[in-house]
Amino acid sequence: MFNKKNILRYLIFLLGLFFAGFGIALSTKMGLGTTPISVIPLVLSIKLPISFGMVANAMALAFVLIEILVQRKGFTKDLLMQIILAPFFGFFIDLGFFLVKNFGTANFIGQITLLIIGCMTMALGVYFQIRANVIVNPIEGLVLAIAERTRKKFSNVKIGVDVSVMLVGVVLSVIAFGEVRGVGITTIVVALGTGYFIKIFKNIFDRLSLVWLYE
Repeated sequence: MFNKKNILRYLIFLLGLFFAGFGIALSTKMGLGTTPISVIPLVLSIKLPISFGMVANAMALAFVLIEILVQRKGFTKDLLMQIILAPFFGFFIDLGFFLVKNFGTANFIGQITLLIIGCMTMALGVYFQIRANVIVNPIEGLVLAIAERTRKKFSNVKIGVDVSVMLVGVVLSVIAFGEVRGVGITTIVVALGTGYFIKIFKNIFDRLSLVWLYE
């Protein structure tokens, strides 16, 4: 049932997708690599006449299909919402690249600074998606499905999935260009820093009384 509170929570979720997409775009624009799960979209968007966001959308749908196979529970409402909302993520990534098209600096310190800002922005987006508590994005949905199926810790499965997706991107990069592209300082900063920044935002926003939003 969609009431005003639910609509507001979905808007918070979409805002989270926007920040996450913008953060990915800003981090990648620095030319120091990209996020672990974005290596495939980056490589294919360079090699093929399709945008980063379009590849991200295709990946999101693939994650949902794999999630269905892992869960073996058929098509659920949550999966439907993941399919409906997935294209917004790709759109916001492409919008992010449009917004940062004139961003850039030849100064390494400047690149690192913008990279960290991008990582923080992405972490804020992830936090908003979690705080909205309406649905998980496809990659997190797949991680949850695998964790439940294998009875492994979510954090361990998350690392495994991220690394696996990154390695597929590395293989595609070697096949397409004969070298590794997309993996660099950004990959390390995002892998190590996102969780830390999410904790910071959680501590900040937990001071706000938002219990009414879930009643």
